[in-house]
Amino acid sequence: MLDSSVQRENFLQFATQYYRSGLPLFLSDFQLLKYQVIEALKDSRHSTCTDNSHLAPHPVANQHAVQLVKDDRYPHESHPLAHLVPITKGIFESAMLLLPPNSIDKTTQFPEAVKSAFSNFVCTYFGRESYMAVSIPNEAVARIQKAVELSNVPLSVLDCAKDEVLFLLCTDVFAGYRKRLEAQCCSTVS
Repeated sequence: MLDSSVQRENFLQFATQYYRSGLPLFLSDFQLLKYQVIEALKDSRHSTCTDNSHLAPHPVANQHAVQLVKDDRYPHESHPLAHLVPITKGIFESAMLLLPPNSIDKTTQFPEAVKSAFSNFVCTYFGRESYMAVSIPNEAVARIQKAVELSNVPLSVLDCAKDEVLFLLCTDVFAGYRKRLEAQCCSTVS
């Protein structure tokens, strides 16, 4: 279901509308960050130009928000990389798919061009004081925070958190989504 854009869009709209869940926003922002990382890595490998101004973080709505995604609009869907890197793939895995062989490995760090966007993302979804913090196991959050503290931020650092968010959506929210679909089907048949 998450690989089909129409079904995914319907499910994410349901999650946002009925659960007031920040999980769809997390996934949308994760996708946008993933695109920025891949573009920055491509630029650093294919040009000598150091101007990465087009990779600046998206406008910040408040001190915690990475990207203000309005109710049913998911801008990551219209990005040129959207059809190449599904929402279920992590940043490292997506970069491995799109970049030349042997150009990155498990030790590859987040590019400097997206450090600000990465920092905004971490503060928004893992900060103790953030109202948008996702409820995932402390172990996953601690791993991310430790990587940031040590300035050792590999491309895969957020992938576990993304998997946890997908798990939450697919187990907790999806059950409510299926019940609502079944109720709608029963009411149209009656």
